[in-house]
Amino acid sequence: MDKPDNFAYYIKSIMNSDLIDVHLLNPLSLPKKNSIQALITLVKVIKNINPDILYLDNLQGLNKLVVLKRIGILKCKIVAWKYTYCKEYSNTIKNWCTKFFYWKGIDKIYMMFDNHTHHALTHNIVKAHQITTLSRGAEIEWYQKYLKPQKDNFLVMATGKDSRDYQTLSEACEQTRTNCHIITRRHESNIKVAEKFKNSQYIKFTFMEDLHIDNEYEYIMQQQGQASILAIPCEKKKYGVGYTNVVEALPYHIPILMTHNPDIHIDLEKEGIGYLIEPYDVKTWKEKIIYLKQHPEVIEEMSKQAKKLTEKEYNAKTTASYIVNDFIQIAK
Repeated sequence: MDKPDNFAYYIKSIMNSDLIDVHLLNPLSLPKKNSIQALITLVKVIKNINPDILYLDNLQGLNKLVVLKRIGILKCKIVAWKYTYCKEYSNTIKNWCTKFFYWKGIDKIYMMFDNHTHHALTHNIVKAHQITTLSRGAEIEWYQKYLKPQKDNFLVMATGKDSRDYQTLSEACEQTRTNCHIITRRHESNIKVAEKFKNSQYIKFTFMEDLHIDNEYEYIMQQQGQASILAIPCEKKKYGVGYTNVVEALPYHIPILMTHNPDIHIDLEKEGIGYLIEPYDVKTWKEKIIYLKQHPEVIEEMSKQAKKLTEKEYNAKTTASYIVNDFIQIAK
């Protein structure tokens, strides 16, 4: 409850709704000796609660619950978030089992990326009523308490943990003499870049493991409130990377520079809130950074567009309201 609504998949708003009764269940807290016993214990708890809907923030580790529903052990509807493509197999029998047995056990999938939704529908993995791309609106007020822009210090900030191309970002900021603060984790690739730029007067790496703090998320968001622009430099992947960072940047109303990825649900350039840059393109990163440094009026206009976007579509109230109304229809 201390985190923003979008952090916990809108449970805060759902719990505050008079239309839905919510029971919170943490599978990791249940007593277990092995995976089979853990599953049996979890199923017993779910059956005792007897919910109309089982709401999952993801399917990892909980896939067996979908199978148990398909064979009739669980009677509830299942709604789950998914961040990657619905997997297909080259093995015909295995593919048939997942398509016509497993996926039919999920009553609704909230996808984060349009391409993933389109793939699931065109490949006939799920039906249209089973899936939707849902915009992840942010709890604006929660983030804005940390909004402390440094007008006299143009600061680029990046906060992603993995699948990040910090080499390209660091080169661009070093060559444009732009202050850059990268907050991340000690993945091997990140350590290598940090070592390379350890003597730079512009590039600063902060590894979360070194801080030894409990409120990591709050720390990161507090630091982000000082940024002039948010950078999301991503490695080239076959799935969406960086969307959560975009959602968390919107409440600060700052421009976003991001590696172009066709899976991302929001088009920064179309919405007028930032620029998309091709993977590993140091030259364009430099051009966009210099352009924004020299044109504060562009930053101001992007800020206005980001504010409009959060007020209209990308706010927690809008997303949570959709989910609550969706639950009511699914439970009928």
